[in-house]
Amino acid sequence: MTITDLHSKLKAAYTNINLNKITVTLIQLYQSEQWGTLRRIVEMINESVDMNIDPEGKFFSRLMMLYHPDRGNFHRNEIDKLAAEQNYNGLLGYSHILLLGRIEEIAATLTSFEDIDYSPVYDWDINLDGFTIVNTRETEEQTAKKQAVRNQKGCTFYDAIKMRMYGKTSIGFSPHYLEDMDEFELSQSGINDLEGIQYCIHAVTMDLSDNAINDISLLWGLTQIRELNLSDNKIEEIEPLVNLTRLRSLNLSNNPVKDISDLLILSQLEYIDLTGNKISAGQIKKLEESGITVII
Repeated sequence: MTITDLHSKLKAAYTNINLNKITVTLIQLYQSEQWGTLRRIVEMINESVDMNIDPEGKFFSRLMMLYHPDRGNFHRNEIDKLAAEQNYNGLLGYSHILLLGRIEEIAATLTSFEDIDYSPVYDWDINLDGFTIVNTRETEEQTAKKQAVRNQKGCTFYDAIKMRMYGKTSIGFSPHYLEDMDEFELSQSGINDLEGIQYCIHAVTMDLSDNAINDISLLWGLTQIRELNLSDNKIEEIEPLVNLTRLRSLNLSNNPVKDISDLLILSQLEYIDLTGNKISAGQIKKLEESGITVII
């Protein structure tokens, strides 16, 4: 299959209509406690996307992040970018969705067999009765207005996650659920308080750009992070970042940061964007001399 063909198939598969269909089916399986069927679906797609199946079965949150319609635009943009770069292997990383083209039939077939003895450790921590699927008929203007209201009022990281995954904050959702996730994309989510982020102990990539964050102390324990985007916030103090010893890429552009000397101890840091900050030439020189690519 050529890159053009694969790109076309993936764009068709990642429409909001198809994502709605997949998500609704997964939720119905969850509600009916078809744990074995969910596990088999995960095993089907595991060759294309690493689901990190473990004996405790903590993978439902990862499934929701893969196929929730609210993530549709993000996935479609990434697919277009990979196609433009002629990155065939990157596109293959999205091909797992093609295995779920007839997910209702697959689910019906799997549930016709005796379910295995399996129960997720977090089967109590999510109330899916209030789950709302993204309305594909909602106009961009309506969506923008809702987002503007949230941004004006501000919210916690925890509430932003619930909005991103379920479209509402009034839903039962244990913060410990966040331990399963390794990728977070919460740009322009109106976040002004990072409460809840301390549970993201396996986070590797995190985009918190264009919010209203001024205190990043709760990032201290997220030692697995490799890529962190904190651009367009209100951050002045960055001392908590010294504990992120695996950090390789950091975007701090458009923040009121003045002192970045703490970053010199991050031995794995390769790239930092400091555009729009008032950093002294001496500190920038020290970063560059340590081998870090600095954008100013």
